[in-house]
Amino acid sequence: MAATMRSQGPRPVPGASDQPRPLVVATFLVIGAGVMLFAGLLGSYGAARSAAMARDELWLPDSVLLPNVPLAVTYLTLVMSSVTAQWSVAAIVTGARNQMYLAVGLTLVLAAAFINGLTFVWQRIGLVAGDGEFSTWVYALTVTHLVVVVAAMVLFVVLGFRALGGQFSRDDRQFVDCAAAFWHFTVVAGAAIWIAVWFMEGKPT
Repeated sequence: MAATMRSQGPRPVPGASDQPRPLVVATFLVIGAGVMLFAGLLGSYGAARSAAMARDELWLPDSVLLPNVPLAVTYLTLVMSSVTAQWSVAAIVTGARNQMYLAVGLTLVLAAAFINGLTFVWQRIGLVAGDGEFSTWVYALTVTHLVVVVAAMVLFVVLGFRALGGQFSRDDRQFVDCAAAFWHFTVVAGAAIWIAVWFMEGKPT
């Protein structure tokens, strides 16, 4: 009997890979909900635009001139922040903690630059929310996206403070991965809005 017990060996102890990862599951559920939200908004925007054109109505007012260069720079800044967000993940994997601090800081700076650029665009186009279908949909899309960007910034602020407190490592970086994944989602949503709303209208200054 003793020999049988020895042959069986010790019982396996559940490792980190066997444990549930509720943060990862919650993050991708939130991202999935966000994808459905923006898909619905963009789909409704396209439907409203098509209906207006079918009625021979002017969708983009003649008085509105889109500042294409500031728009391109604004959304390119957001795309650049996706690179620095992923840099924070790579830095913690390699143990380069100082690089992680820099990556998180640059990501937040680029996000702030995006918000500044977006507010500048709002001022340039001079639209008033509720003053026509186009202006209503522009603010519905861009303000919703702005809220999501701010939420991603809050995640990275928390990430930065936890990193300064000595948390996270190559084997304990779940929060870092989830924050970066949510950040990439905000960038993809912004790119979709830029293509569907700003680029496709094609009315330059």
